[in-house]
Amino acid sequence: MAEGQRVDIPWVKLGTQGLEVSKLGFGCMGLREMYNAPVPEDAGTSIIKEAFTQGITFFDTADIYGPYTNEVLAGKLSAKKLLCLL
Repeated sequence: MAEGQRVDIPWVKLGTQGLEVSKLGFGCMGLREMYNAPVPEDAGTSIIKEAFTQGITFFDTADIYGPYTNEVLAGKLSAKKLLCLL
């Protein structure tokens, strides 16, 4: 995608409480050691931030990918008010 272009990501409601997330999710497993060497922390946070900036709000993390490593990356962005976690 050319720089400056943006794709509209559709949203979906979860449950009955009014929570909405992007229909397109980002799987964080590739940021850790499951398929390849882990990406450096600054690169991982940049990737998550860019996905969020592009409209992705559903991030698939699991402690099996590396004990809480992806959650910590997302948490650091949340602490800086660059990502909202629910």
